[in-house]
Amino acid sequence: MPIEIKHIYFSEKEVRTALVNFAVSNHEYIDVDDVEKIVIDKADSVRVALLVDKALCIENNELSFSSAQVGAALMAFCMVTKIPLPKKGSKVLEADDDKISLKITLDQEVDFEDYIISSRITNSYRKRI
Repeated sequence: MPIEIKHIYFSEKEVRTALVNFAVSNHEYIDVDDVEKIVIDKADSVRVALLVDKALCIENNELSFSSAQVGAALMAFCMVTKIPLPKKGSKVLEADDDKISLKITLDQEVDFEDYIISSRITNSYRKRI
């Protein structure tokens, strides 16, 4: 059975933009320029904290996002920017060297009874007169 594995890597700017837009759904209205630093915690699962400007009066000057929230934000970012995502397949967040990636694994079922290699190869090219 063929397995397709796709990695989509996101820059810090893309992660920041995705999370700021996702924060609006949690009624946290901040601007991309209000984010001073991104902290990626990759201990058990990928979690992200946005350190924001102190003038915003947000508790501890930090917005924290769980792995599920980061994944949802990045998948929404992919949809808006027209990066194709398969409906089927497992999607897992990974972090390495301060970069976040979305790993998509798609197991494909093959019906071997329908898979036939012909013993004769024919040329379908016809010369036009």
